[in-house]
Amino acid sequence: MTNAADLLAAGKIALGHGDWARARSLLSDALELDEAAETLHHLARAVEWAGDYSAAVGYYERAFVAYRALGETRLPALIAGRELSFLHGAVYGNEAVAAGWLARARRLAAESGDCVEAGWVELAEALASGDPAEMRGHAQAAAAIADRFTDADLRFCALGHEGMALVLAGRVSEGMGKLDEAAAAAAGGEVSDYITVGEIYCHMLVCCELTLDVRRAQQWMALATSFGSLSNAPWVSAICRTHYGGVLTAAGRWDDAERELESSIALYDDSYAALRSSAMVRLADLRVRQGRYDEAARLLAGFEFDSYAACPLARLHLVRGEADVARRILWRRLGNAGEHPRQVPELALLVEVEVRAGRLPDARAIGRRLEQIAARTDMPRVGALSEYAAGIICAAADEPEEALGHLETALPQFAMAGLPLEEARTRLAISQLIAASAPDVAVSEARAALRVFDTLAAAADADATAHHLRSLGEPGRAAPRGEGTLTRREKEVLAHIAEGLTNGEIAQRLYISRRTVEHHVSRIFAKLGVDTRAQAAAYVLRQRL
Repeated sequence: MTNAADLLAAGKIALGHGDWARARSLLSDALELDEAAETLHHLARAVEWAGDYSAAVGYYERAFVAYRALGETRLPALIAGRELSFLHGAVYGNEAVAAGWLARARRLAAESGDCVEAGWVELAEALASGDPAEMRGHAQAAAAIADRFTDADLRFCALGHEGMALVLAGRVSEGMGKLDEAAAAAAGGEVSDYITVGEIYCHMLVCCELTLDVRRAQQWMALATSFGSLSNAPWVSAICRTHYGGVLTAAGRWDDAERELESSIALYDDSYAALRSSAMVRLADLRVRQGRYDEAARLLAGFEFDSYAACPLARLHLVRGEADVARRILWRRLGNAGEHPRQVPELALLVEVEVRAGRLPDARAIGRRLEQIAARTDMPRVGALSEYAAGIICAAADEPEEALGHLETALPQFAMAGLPLEEARTRLAISQLIAASAPDVAVSEARAALRVFDTLAAAADADATAHHLRSLGEPGRAAPRGEGTLTRREKEVLAHIAEGLTNGEIAQRLYISRRTVEHHVSRIFAKLGVDTRAQAAAYVLRQRL
């Protein structure tokens, strides 16, 4: 084909079939013959979906200029809001430029009047908004436009945005129901646009993390990753794996969480590099929970202002005895924003910080904020964290009966929410509270907590619990936990340690990074209760005898 129009038509067909490489080749040839706005636009889409995001930004910008030269407003509004605003933020992390393109999209949409493109700009506004009510308003406006123009892609994307807004506002059941419907439409083929399908899946996994809905996350994750693979869209898998990793971390499935987050980091390196921090800080949160504080600090370096970094960073400072620094980090994150369920983890940790610093009036004030949020949402973990916070406040204020009541209320709620680390920490708090009045029950609760901490390999919590048991006149640990608690990969690494291989040699043998080997070795030592490679090798030898 030597005709630009024929090449453009063939390129659009290839795009429709998901053949990004062929589409890019055909549209590049068409562009050499005629630098038309439509060719630039479709080439930008092909390049973006082939994973060349910086090139896609360039083509989208050229398409925007070419359309504007023709006096167009609708397609430039779409490109500015749906593509350039997002890509400048996601690929380059340039929020000022992203905001500028969104403002440009807003003005062009207003000039265009009632059109489908205005609906997509509404969704770009929703994505950029931090307020659930405002987000929902934009989503509903987009849905109304979709209904007027019978546009299924816009309709279901708007439904997904509205579902996420409802979840953020604490209306979990209603919001997740809308997300399920949108995701079902995407899976069933009612949504034809690849970007829209990926966006719906990503919103679903974001909300699964917010609500810690492990079951729902597992069910939709398989479809999302399959779609990302089939459509050659690493960003879909990267974003979904990030939030799935967060869900698995909270659910106590730490080996699975580590695998998902490490995969996500690698995928971000090949796609939306500016969003890489979201996976890094979640991996840091996992390391904090494991008590691997030095590793967590290294992971957080440079990403301190990521919205998810506040809790792991604050807890790092808290364990170092730097309560004032932890307090400043959490208040900076909370700011003067209204009260939303997504603020609960920061508020609950802030209660711990204020109690640790002896500022009980401040802790009580924050506790009341948690109570108010819990009264307005049906998220199980919100109520549990509110009760736990009230319990540690009362314990610090020497109100043991009130403290015990709150902690006993929190315990089954954490279990219902599927949060084993928080459940075990509550058991430890109960044990510490009743140590003098009911020592036998205190020992039982502490041992139950220690079993969970050991199973999770939450080293710092396990050490604290063992110390508490010793204070009750009981042995902290009877013996190392043994090989049965090692993962398959950890058993492989341990076998190579016994062979005398170095970390570098193990990495080559298993086709993993040296740093990953170091992580496995650290976990193996913690689980076996050994300090050296020689002791680990001796353990293997004993098992064979």
